[in-house]
Amino acid sequence: MYGGPIAGKTTHLESSIPLILIIILAIFIAGNFGLVNFGDVPVLGSIFGGKSIKVTVIGKPTTGLINHLTSKDARDGQIWYAGNGLRQELLTEGNLKQFDVVILQGQPVCDRNARKIITNWVKGGGKLIVVGDACTRVDGDPAAFGWDIGGLLGEVIPAKIGGVTSEKEPIKYGCSSGTYRIIEFGHPITAGIKDYQFSGRTIEVYPTSNSKVLTAVDCSDTSRGNMPTTYGILESSGLFSGKTVYFSYDPGATSAQLFLNTLKYMKNQKG
Repeated sequence: MYGGPIAGKTTHLESSIPLILIIILAIFIAGNFGLVNFGDVPVLGSIFGGKSIKVTVIGKPTTGLINHLTSKDARDGQIWYAGNGLRQELLTEGNLKQFDVVILQGQPVCDRNARKIITNWVKGGGKLIVVGDACTRVDGDPAAFGWDIGGLLGEVIPAKIGGVTSEKEPIKYGCSSGTYRIIEFGHPITAGIKDYQFSGRTIEVYPTSNSKVLTAVDCSDTSRGNMPTTYGILESSGLFSGKTVYFSYDPGATSAQLFLNTLKYMKNQKG
């Protein structure tokens, strides 16, 4: 007579089942859409792909950038570098979708088809890092200069370097030395980074209307006629469903932590 629940009554466990199902569904949605990172949580991390970040470079990465991508810190952060095996003339949006982050570096000339494919991929949710003057020229048109040509790559890059002109413009360089300044404090990319002495080479760019300035360089070589301050890192804001971060200098020549922070930040970011 005491062996089971009274007819017509529900047990505490039975009444909790709908709530448990709702919690499981919420966890699944949050993990699938990158609202919450479960990469460090046992079981959940494996279900939602952990925090592995697959990266490739289109162009010619510097030795410093390769060192950052293949360092012990990168391996510990589950960053997988696939090399610079993607040739722009063979690009398809399908090829790009296999990577979490694609980097453009060391190749100023990009053909119009590659520009269009990369632009559409970012608009569809792709994560792009652009370094220096990558893809500022276009095949077969020496008068064209900047990202706003041949496929409107400028729509997804938060910096402006130039436009179509009547003659080929030289790249304008900014600092070769100075103080690296953090502008956007509390941002995941700049987390743990303090102002430091910069040594490298920046390219003079200007923010676009959809950009956020994260860092800058106060130049110490203004006697050469350079700008007293040049932009360092710019991030796209409210940009479709994808994300672009622009470096005006080679990130392989400076802080590895800053660059690895960028990769980790970008994986699950939208807009």
